[in-house]
Amino acid sequence: MNFFSRLGPVLFLCSVASIAAAQAPSDPGEPGVITGKVIDSVGRSVEGAKVHVREHNMPQTGAARYVTTDEWGQFRIRGLRPGDYDVYAVPSHSASMLSRNVQRVHLPKDTPIGNVTVQIGSAKHEGS
Repeated sequence: MNFFSRLGPVLFLCSVASIAAAQAPSDPGEPGVITGKVIDSVGRSVEGAKVHVREHNMPQTGAARYVTTDEWGQFRIRGLRPGDYDVYAVPSHSASMLSRNVQRVHLPKDTPIGNVTVQIGSAKHEGS
C-alpha cells in the first residue's frame, strides 16, 4: 500500500469524527430546566408553537432562547441558570413575537426546575 491509499481512510475517519463532534450537544454548564405546555383559548394543546424564554428584567443582555412545542404542546428548555424568567408563546403561523400572556417562572438555586402552562389566543383570563 502506498501513502495515498492509506491516507484516504484516515481522512474519511477524521471527517466523520469532526462532523460527530460538531453535532454532539455541548455541556450547557447550567442546571436549570423549564418545562411546560402551550394551550389555546379553549384548553387544547398547541403543536408547533414557539416558546420564548428570557431572563426577567434583562431583555437586552440576559439569556433568551426558544423552542418549538411537540405534537402534545409540550416543551423543555435546558441549560438555564437559577433566577427569574419570562415565558411566552406564539403560534407557529404568527410572524409576531409579541404575546400578552407572559408567565414568570422562578428557578431556585437548590432545585432549578420550573413548570408552566402558557395560553395563547384571545380568551379572557378568569379573575382579571
